[in-house]
Amino acid sequence: MSKTVRAFAKINLGLRVLQKRPDGYHEIETFFQSIDVHDTLTVEPLEEPEIQLEIVSPWALPQGRENLVYRAAERVLSLSPTRAGVRVRLEKRIPIGAGLGGGSSDAAATLVGLNELLQLRLSDAQLRRLALELGSDVPYFLVGGLCRGRGRGEILEKLPSPWGEHIFLLVKPDCSLSTEAVYREYARLMPTLTPIPSPLGGRGEIGVRGKGGGAGIDCTNDLEEAALRLCPQLRELRHIIKGLKPDLWGMSGSGPTYYAIWRSPAQTELAIHGLAQQGYTVFSARPTTKGYELVEGAESR
Repeated sequence: MSKTVRAFAKINLGLRVLQKRPDGYHEIETFFQSIDVHDTLTVEPLEEPEIQLEIVSPWALPQGRENLVYRAAERVLSLSPTRAGVRVRLEKRIPIGAGLGGGSSDAAATLVGLNELLQLRLSDAQLRRLALELGSDVPYFLVGGLCRGRGRGEILEKLPSPWGEHIFLLVKPDCSLSTEAVYREYARLMPTLTPIPSPLGGRGEIGVRGKGGGAGIDCTNDLEEAALRLCPQLRELRHIIKGLKPDLWGMSGSGPTYYAIWRSPAQTELAIHGLAQQGYTVFSARPTTKGYELVEGAESR
């Protein structure tokens, strides 16, 4: 018996960094959107009370308790009435250090998969509480879709998606950034920082409608200048994307991945071809309505 979960990536459609909190975190305001680029986790029970983590990845990843998946499994097993153990196989596709939330999504998928596997019947509130213990944006992946995020990112308001059949173009230069490093650089720069204006003058042209009526997507990312300092090749990429005149674009999370949307599929294809020719890692993705997906049986390897 096993359970398989697809763990979807996310993009941040803008990220505003507000005041620092007493707990050391920053208040933020952002729009999360899950996309169909995904990792795959397969969980199965073990008779011995241990956690075995197998990682299949083109990138080096931490093992044991340094890995969020392992820590997520520990938390779930601590609530199990039996002394069960688990084996977790993680197949990585979401690029690491890219601002796409792969590690957090994997942790959320582990919580969901083990809750199903061990038939613990943990409530949504219990899962959210465990998720927040693991990381500020882990709770988002239990919801997915388009959400306005506040607080540390855990206060979520789900919104109807305006994207329809739009394709997100994701572009990543040959560098990786850790969230911690970008926030440290942001803190260093903050006294003299002049925020980079939103790519669309403060509001995205593709709007969303929430409980309070119409609302535009603010594409401003307050971490962008810090990311540009740590990864200088991002400046050229930003210039190129701006020149392609997308309808909506910006840097996702702590970077260095940029996203862009064109209403025209032909423009999207031209942009993919042109950026790939210039040596960038380019991939397309469609929006999803969920942060994870339980699938029947194991996926092909």
